[in-house]
Amino acid sequence: MRYDRFPVFRAGCLVIIAGILAFSCSEEDKPTSPAGEWHWAPLGAGMDSLSLVEATITYGGRLIAGGTFDSAGGIVVNHIAAWNGSSWASFGSGMDGSVSAFAIYNNQLIAGGSFHTAGGTPANYIAAWNGSSWSPLGSGMNQAVWALTVYNGKLIAGGQFTTAGGVNAKYIASWDGSAWSPLGSGTSAQVHCLIEWGGVLVAGGWFWTAGGTTVRCIAGWNGSVWAPLSTGMTIAEKIGVYALTTWFDTLVAGGNFLYAGEVRVNHIAKTGANWEPMDSGMSASVLALTAFDGKLIAGGEFLVAGDVGVNHVAAWDGSSWASLGVGINGLVFDLSVYGNQLIAAGMFSTAGGKKASNIAAWRR
Repeated sequence: MRYDRFPVFRAGCLVIIAGILAFSCSEEDKPTSPAGEWHWAPLGAGMDSLSLVEATITYGGRLIAGGTFDSAGGIVVNHIAAWNGSSWASFGSGMDGSVSAFAIYNNQLIAGGSFHTAGGTPANYIAAWNGSSWSPLGSGMNQAVWALTVYNGKLIAGGQFTTAGGVNAKYIASWDGSAWSPLGSGTSAQVHCLIEWGGVLVAGGWFWTAGGTTVRCIAGWNGSVWAPLSTGMTIAEKIGVYALTTWFDTLVAGGNFLYAGEVRVNHIAKTGANWEPMDSGMSASVLALTAFDGKLIAGGEFLVAGDVGVNHVAAWDGSSWASLGVGINGLVFDLSVYGNQLIAAGMFSTAGGKKASNIAAWRR
């Protein structure tokens, strides 16, 4: 589970996340939104309140959610559940540990996390769903999988592991449908996020080197060698890149860093040939990024984006940051798009002032 670096304390309706205060509203305090206006809405009863939703993806017309939760919509689901637009359902018999990442590979749903069984079948930290049952990917990993993507026809996994399929693979590995392989000599520490950008596989995380080359928390793999992306990120406690996305062909990185190269960026930066700030950045770590409705959406621990109060989620239009309603009252760990809705997931109890247990939709 990746949230051990975010201390969480609860006392009544007061939530303290990594030193950030947020207040949940009572049912009587809920704001309402006129029809047709953008607003936050819960997804049924959401997940059990003390859990975390770590990852979401659209698969087979349904929204799939994974995390530490044992129930969704009041039914037992074991760390993974499916939302059909009106109700939650179990996804097989689920996993015996948390689900942290998803990808679609060869028309199958791939799940990675901290589990040892999927659907009752042995599957070390990674498994594939073929539409009716779970199966392992070889012998899996020796530690948690935190990120998944597809690159050059192969499934790429990153995380805390140092072996994949019994082969040495430091924190990152590729699966070709039958066997695991390392990507060069890998990275020097954990990989938290992955994306393809301009024909290059980009990895972000806690590592300082990749393939023996100094890269400072972010690096590109061209299929044969690792290379830095400009001069990487610097200056923060437990410095790391936690989220990557592309927005109009620009790579955007978020995390816990103050500088990208020599430029002050405050937890978020974009790159062409060099890293650039996005206004004055965020007041705290960025943990999730996606594109939605022509805008870049960021989520995380922050309460301020640029000079705007935003409460853990914000939208960038190319020149400035804006809030999404009154925001969310706790950590936003994942962002995705389901149909015409933005999905925010993490550890929170209200979105837009409405009760929403760890997952919510921004929609009309």
